[in-house]
Formats: sequence, structure tokens, C-alpha cells
Amino acid sequence: MTSLAELRQRLFHRYYIIHLIYGCTFILFSVKHLLFSNDGDISDAEVNAHIALVLFSVWKAFMASTAEELASVLILYTKFFTFCMIYWKYGMLKTILYLGGWIVLSTLFPQPWYQGPTKIIDLSESKFREDVQRRKQSNINEVGEGPRIAEITDDGQEEELSSSNSKATNRKKNKGKGKGKATTKEGEHTRYWIVMLYANWSLACLNFEAVLAKLSLEYSADHIKFGKIDIDIYTDLADEYGISRDPASFDLPTLLLFRDGSQIRRLPELTPTTQDSNKNKNTAAMTAKDTITRIGWSKKAATVVKAFQLDRIFIEK
Repeated sequence: MTSLAELRQRLFHRYYIIHLIYGCTFILFSVKHLLFSNDGDISDAEVNAHIALVLFSVWKAFMASTAEELASVLILYTKFFTFCMIYWKYGMLKTILYLGGWIVLSTLFPQPWYQGPTKIIDLSESKFREDVQRRKQSNINEVGEGPRIAEITDDGQEEELSSSNSKATNRKKNKGKGKGKATTKEGEHTRYWIVMLYANWSLACLNFEAVLAKLSLEYSADHIKFGKIDIDIYTDLADEYGISRDPASFDLPTLLLFRDGSQIRRLPELTPTTQDSNKNKNTAAMTAKDTITRIGWSKKAATVVKAFQLDRIFIEK
């Protein structure tokens, strides 16, 4: 369980404090009105609105993956609640003023990245190529074949499937063939890498980093490392792994699992296809399934542990 000291380190930031106070403006005004006004009654509609806010907040408390996600969503709920109540009680002018303040605060005090303990390594593209993909320096500029999906079987072997963004194939790849070694100490290498591809503007990435940080501490081992790389800076990686950088897409964050330099799993998963499938068959259905998969994957630690079989990987020698 997360300690109070760590929560203070992660959440005692001007963004959370200022934005929460601003979001609770109407609630604070209502409490003041009830306590100090002779006419302390509020309407049934206001009571119902406050109850709805509390219910949504409690529901999110059970659903949130991290404290950062919960705090940012509660701030959004309270701001929207205040925005609606000001419009209902005071009209358009004050609503526009409140919205302007919302925009100014969001610009001056953006949500910070994860502030707690972590063993996630910031990667450059060259470091990613050399240590994670294990490409030799002379091969770094070569164009890859694109992303692939592989299933990890119970005995630890990988079975490759093609994806909608890669060439259809059912062959096995030679593990680590023609690739260098990622270094931990001189002469050693890391067998497994778990890498988050993210963008600075993505709120989902910002909130998910706390999950990955927790995993990086819990599954810290010589043969497992965790990293992250910004695809807004290294755009070639976004193209290579079929990740859209459109703010309206649901591709971020993308989590990749590498073994001996080869990608063997990813979250969210790509929709697998078979070599003899008809390219034009059920195209709309496949696209819809792929979109639902990307939207619906649970960004919780348990989901990553199960999908990547981290418990089994952790005890490998």
C-alpha cells in the first residue's frame, strides 16, 4: 500500500492544490451560504447535483488506477460541476469568466508528471535501438518491418502472429540474430525490456506512468528493465510500431515487451490476422474491434502483469 509520505510527495503539488480549490468554488460558496446566511436553504435540484457529484467521485475512486488519475479526474468533475452550476444560477457572463479562468490556470499550471520513486529509464532513440532492440550501430538507420504480435506460451516460447500494421507471417524469428547486447554492466545484457511509448500532451500517458513506476520497483531485477521514450520527439518509432500521434486516437500509452531484442507482446494489443485471410473481408468489423480493444484495455498494474506474465519472467534465471 502506498504510504502517506509518498502520496504527499506525488500529490502535494501546486497543480493539484490550485485546480482543486478552483474546481470546488461553487461547493465552498454553498457551504458558506448554508453556515452564515439567514436564508440557508438550497433547492432540491442543487442537493441532487451535489449528490451526483459525490456518487461519480466515489465510483471513480474505485475505478482509478493511480492516485494521480483519481486526483485529475476529481478536479475535472468539480470544475465541470461548478461550470454548470454557475451557468444555471448566474447566467452566461459569469460562466464565460469562470471558463476563462479555467483555461488560464490550465495553461499556467499544467498537470505534472509522476513525482514518486521509480526505476523507469528515459530512453533516446539511439539508446532504444542499441539496448532494447539490440541493433548494431551500423544497422540503426535501417527501416524495420513494422510491429508484430507474439504470444508467450506457458513454456516460455514465443509464437508469432501478424498484425494489421505488419506483414503477414507465421514463421519463427531467430532470437537476437545479428543484434548487439544491451548493457547493464560491461559484458552483460538485459534480456527483458518493458518500454512505454508516450507523448507529453497525453493525459492517459501522464496518469499511467505511476502504474509503470510501481511495476519497475516491484519487478526490479538484473534481467528486467523498464524504460520510456517520447514518440513526439522520436517520430520514427511511432511509424515503426503503428502508433497514431493524433490526439483523438487511443494508441497512447503503448507498452511494449521485448525479449532478447525482439518485441513479443504489446498493450494495447493489435488485431491479429492470418496469412490466408481476405484483406477486404470484415474490414469494418476488424477496425471496430481494434478500436474497442485500444479504448478498453485496463491500465492497471494487474493487467500488465497478466498480459506480460511478469511473475514468470521475474523468477527466470
